[in-house]
Amino acid sequence: MKRLIVFLAGMLFAFSAFAAQDVKVSGAWVRATAPGQDSAAASMNITSSHDARLVAVAVGKDVADRAEIHTMKHENGMMVMRQVDSLALPAGHAVSLGAGDHIMLIGLKHPLKAGDSVPLQLTVETAGKRHETVKVDAKVRMSAPHGMSDMHDMGGMHDAD
Repeated sequence: MKRLIVFLAGMLFAFSAFAAQDVKVSGAWVRATAPGQDSAAASMNITSSHDARLVAVAVGKDVADRAEIHTMKHENGMMVMRQVDSLALPAGHAVSLGAGDHIMLIGLKHPLKAGDSVPLQLTVETAGKRHETVKVDAKVRMSAPHGMSDMHDMGGMHDAD
């Protein structure tokens, strides 16, 4: 019986260690902001080894009031940005957050300067409604890193819905 308990505890530990590696984030960055700018968009690549959904994002309260998952789409000849409840992360597929789907930082406490880092906490829901938290430090840059599309100025594109 003792061996069974040790075996099960070992399996649980191994599963937990494996599960913690399910979601990978790379290339996280935020464009530097101008004085008085109250929002900014964060870009990154997220890859999940299993079908999952990005269901929440948190930002350090010393940086911004809140972080939201947003999407941009053409509707009736206009580009419209909306908050969404979640974002699909298909298994094994790198999902690029940038000019379309992105994370919006709202209520900035101060301008974001190149060289700073913005702490983000992503919550990913996997099959079985299991939640995994991924901590990310998004680097603040003057422009997009090489190979990533440049973020557009997001001001004034929010839809009231």
